[in-house]
Amino acid sequence: QQASLPQTSARYLINMHGLHVLTAAVSYRLGNNAYSGLAQVWTSGLLGLFVQTDMRMQGTGRFLPDGMAEPAEYDSAGTYNHEQSHLHMIYQGGVPRITVQEPPLDNREEVTPAERAGAQDVVALLVGLVHQLQTSHRCQEAPQKFFDGLRLSTLTMRNTGAERPPSGASKTWGAQAWTCNFVMQQVKGFKADSQFSKLRQPQLGRVWFEDIPNIGMSVVRIEIEHPKMGHIVMRLDATPTQSP
Repeated sequence: QQASLPQTSARYLINMHGLHVLTAAVSYRLGNNAYSGLAQVWTSGLLGLFVQTDMRMQGTGRFLPDGMAEPAEYDSAGTYNHEQSHLHMIYQGGVPRITVQEPPLDNREEVTPAERAGAQDVVALLVGLVHQLQTSHRCQEAPQKFFDGLRLSTLTMRNTGAERPPSGASKTWGAQAWTCNFVMQQVKGFKADSQFSKLRQPQLGRVWFEDIPNIGMSVVRIEIEHPKMGHIVMRLDATPTQSP
């Protein structure tokens, strides 16, 4: 069923402190009731001289009547600073169950199945955002949960209307963007020695969407204030493409 849907592909540049440090290649298929998504992220620029990252994340699932994504399966694998990692999760009754976790959980508080219930992975979260904007031109404002295999976070969003895209955005994509502010906060899955960790602080951010001709509503920019890494900007690098 997913293979019969058109695939949208896009590339994003990720900047920290104004420097290009990561590149992300994203592709997804969206149907009325189902989705699949894939993202490949790797280090770029000067950061590549010090840290090597090459991660692949993919997921599948369906859309509920309220437009929310309900994941079925998620897998991520790759290297971070020469260390291999692999996570595989399946969802049973809305609860993510870890079937593969390498390296194993160590020196970190456990997130119980009850606490994970209803949580989404990163693919479901981002694909769900695009689906919501394409179908209703609004972000889902009901609180959401996000689980990455280690950490549990809460996410709240607020629709903030339309505005011109930030300077530097392609003028060929349109004269205005739809925007949503969000707050993400880790609530569980901290390391044992992180009682005073900055990661306990809320992470404030904003996402911009544009209705790109022949593509539809797409994420063109995300900004977030990370407690440790500072101001992060993820921006669309070129017009997305679609293929069978």
